[in-house]
Amino acid sequence: MQKRRNFLFKIAKIFAFFVVILLFSIEVKSQETPKHFFSEKGFKIGISFYSIELPEGQYYKPLLLMGNFGWELTKKEKNGKWWIMFEPQLNPVFLDSKLKELEFGINLAFRYKYKIGANSFLYSQLGSGPHFITIPTDRQAHGFIFSDNLAFGISNKIMGNWMLETEFRIRHISNANVMKPNRGMNNVFIMIGLSKKIN
Repeated sequence: MQKRRNFLFKIAKIFAFFVVILLFSIEVKSQETPKHFFSEKGFKIGISFYSIELPEGQYYKPLLLMGNFGWELTKKEKNGKWWIMFEPQLNPVFLDSKLKELEFGINLAFRYKYKIGANSFLYSQLGSGPHFITIPTDRQAHGFIFSDNLAFGISNKIMGNWMLETEFRIRHISNANVMKPNRGMNNVFIMIGLSKKIN
């Protein structure tokens, strides 16, 4: 069990390294040409205010640390627009207020963003993606898992092309019965982040 957890931590480090390299290469490419792959990019932090209680008597509380990269699908000027969002993440996990475990993975989501003022947007978002979790628990097999997310938020322009995002997010993780047990784990998060619109 300990060997497997150490192996997953090594995978997490490799994953983080490749995400940094990927983002750096995208930035370098964007400086060579006027076109950008992403329409928006930023970073978000999420704090869990509702957590599932595990059979072991602990509460599973991840701290979401995620990239926030968006690609605008709707090109015409409209009040409402569709986006595809990419969310690479490396999440420390707290059990009874102590940092003990780790999650990592990436989400792909569809977002609908609606303009409600000169500098404000409401949005809803639905997505999923592959993750790894390190926690050994009788509720959920550790290792490969899927993270399903439903989010509602507001995005406000604060200066220039910078946006402040606040978000309510519901998350369910389980593994589609690839491994047992598979009872799933649920969390509800309050998210806050900064993103920059790229022209």
